[in-house]
Order: sequence, then C-alpha cells, then structure tokens
Amino acid sequence: MVYALGSLPTLGHYSNQETLDGDVFKIEVADKTPDAGFDANTAATYPARQGRPILPEHVFTRVEWQESAPVPDVETVRGLLVVSDRFREIVEKYEPGVHQFLPVEYVDGHGAGLAKGYVFVACNRIDSVDRAHTTMILFKGLWVPARDLDRRKQEIPPGIDVNAEPKLVFNNAQIGGRHAWSDMFLPLYGPYLSGALAMALEAERFTGIALGKQESV
Repeated sequence: MVYALGSLPTLGHYSNQETLDGDVFKIEVADKTPDAGFDANTAATYPARQGRPILPEHVFTRVEWQESAPVPDVETVRGLLVVSDRFREIVEKYEPGVHQFLPVEYVDGHGAGLAKGYVFVACNRIDSVDRAHTTMILFKGLWVPARDLDRRKQEIPPGIDVNAEPKLVFNNAQIGGRHAWSDMFLPLYGPYLSGALAMALEAERFTGIALGKQESV
C-alpha cells in the first residue's frame, strides 16, 4: 500500500501563524544534479518535495502560534510540513538517518516556547509510478492528465483514452523497501509513505495528519 502524507486543519480553519525568521522563497535543494525529472524552476518552487535534502540557511526556525488551541502534531507552515518529535522518532525507526528533520520552535506572541517540531523532508527520490496501469502521460518530466495534453494539441500515445478519469498507480517493485519518498515526476505532491509507516503513524492518532491511500500494484 502507498499513502500520500499531508496535513489537515484541526481548528475548523487553517491556523493563524507567522514565521519569525527564514525566507521560504530562498530555500534551495542541496543537490542540483540533473536527472530525468529534475527541473530547476520546479525545484526552486517546491524544494522540499524533490526527495533531496534542502539547505537549512533560509528555513524558518521559529513560528509564532496565534491560536489558543495546542499546536498539532502535523502542520503545514509556508508550504513545508512540520511534524512532532514523536513523528520523527517513528520515521527514524523505519529509515534511520535517511530523511531530513530541521528543528522548529513554536512560540506565543510574547516569545515564550509552546512546542517543538521539525520541518520534514523525505529524502528518497525515486520513480515510483507504474506505467502499465497509470492513465496519465509523462510529459516533460511531469505526470499530466491526457485530456490536458489533448486540449493543448499535444500528441497522445496509442492506447490512451483522453476521456478516462486520470489515474496514478504506484509500483511496489519500484518503491522497493523504501518507507518515505518523493516521486521525481510528481514534485507538486507527496511525500509518499509505505503502508507500514503510514499505519505506524496512524496508530499514534497524531493531530493534523492526513493520509490519503493511493492505488498500487
């Protein structure tokens, strides 16, 4: 099984928060080595979804939490996933030393500490999508719905139904034994988790966590 990891609001609305340092628009991946899916513009826009470590220089380290409710275990801050220490411990149990966890402190309006967390970057970069069962088209390094390419007058490969519902199917053999990864051709989505890791996280009943089951073969 494969699951997409994300966050959900715990307060009935997206939380009010403010980063007190860093600049997310300047964050860069540490390794810019080209590969079949690497695009410099996409990497600059979504540096934490490349399956490669990011340079910590411009990553925020302090966040002002502007809510009365507790900070959730999984939270999106300026497009980056921030997770609790227990979340980090579980991921490290499954893949020790593989992924990046950059410390973040939550403070109140007076600067007093409320909680500690980590910016989480999955650092396995793989091609995990199954070619035989996926109904989307790999176009210029991105999986794109066939109907979108058809509207743009692009050539559609034989056997593809442009009217079919776009479907991504992951390949368990390509994933191998990995437990957290970013797909090199899906930089706008993820990270993705193995069923084992997702179930271990779900068992903790973490607040704010969103786990979306994905089809795989």
